[in-house]
Amino acid sequence: MNKYFWASVSSNISSAFRRRLGKVLSACLISWGVMSSPVLAQRYIVPFDSVEWRFSESVDMCELNSFDPHTGFSVQFILLAASPMKVRVEKRGVRSLPTSTSFNTTEPVWGTSQSYTTTTIERVNKQGAALVTDDGATLMLDDMASGAWFNVNAMDFDVYFPTTNFKPALEQFNECRYGLPPVNFQHARRVELRFQQGAVALTEGQKRTINDISTLVKRDSRIIKILIDGYTDNSGDSVANLQLSKQRGSDVAQWFMGNGVSKKMIEIRGHGDRYPKYDNTTQQGRDKNRRVEIRLVRK
Repeated sequence: MNKYFWASVSSNISSAFRRRLGKVLSACLISWGVMSSPVLAQRYIVPFDSVEWRFSESVDMCELNSFDPHTGFSVQFILLAASPMKVRVEKRGVRSLPTSTSFNTTEPVWGTSQSYTTTTIERVNKQGAALVTDDGATLMLDDMASGAWFNVNAMDFDVYFPTTNFKPALEQFNECRYGLPPVNFQHARRVELRFQQGAVALTEGQKRTINDISTLVKRDSRIIKILIDGYTDNSGDSVANLQLSKQRGSDVAQWFMGNGVSKKMIEIRGHGDRYPKYDNTTQQGRDKNRRVEIRLVRK
């Protein structure tokens, strides 16, 4: 047997041994959890020439947003009148993002001598396919106004939105936020004003509530009707209760009109002790039934 024969045998043995050793190592790595562990995501920065921050608004809402078509991520800062600011993140084509996702503001990756304030939000909530939080949203926006970037991070993604060309949209957003009405439509669309036994006069708090709703009504051209329904509890005479409920509703309507709301928009009805919404056999129920309901109707 010549040296070539032994070399061939040695090579075959070595190859077989290497394959066997590879299988053994793989099995060990899997059992140790090494190969099955997820790989940390690589950093992705939305290109400067494609990142775009946009502003949009409605009567009672301001929004600042950006969308990256490459990753499918969208970021929204949403401020609804009389509500905390929210950050909302969604990924196109994904039904649900992991709640382990964190929202962060970070220093620009190139590094500068400037110091930046940064914020990390780890408590986020699911809202359909999106993740939403109002915890620290205002702080994050303040960080970004000073040049910090927005980052959304989890085990399998790490995406950065630079604040390139951010200020024009931010200025519009700030102008909108400081001009929002004192109440939003969802809060104002159905409101109850409650009254003491036999009382007709509005309290100062009730007047402020009507003032706030009036401001919204005058700004929102989609609101076409204000329905005002007066009710009483079942104490006393039914005829007297009917008149009392009408008087309460009329006083509410007068306060709306005193705030500049057109009389043509207002419809008043008194129901007396009919249609109790709460249990009249209890004191608490009777207290709640002495009420005027205000409902806003949009076209």
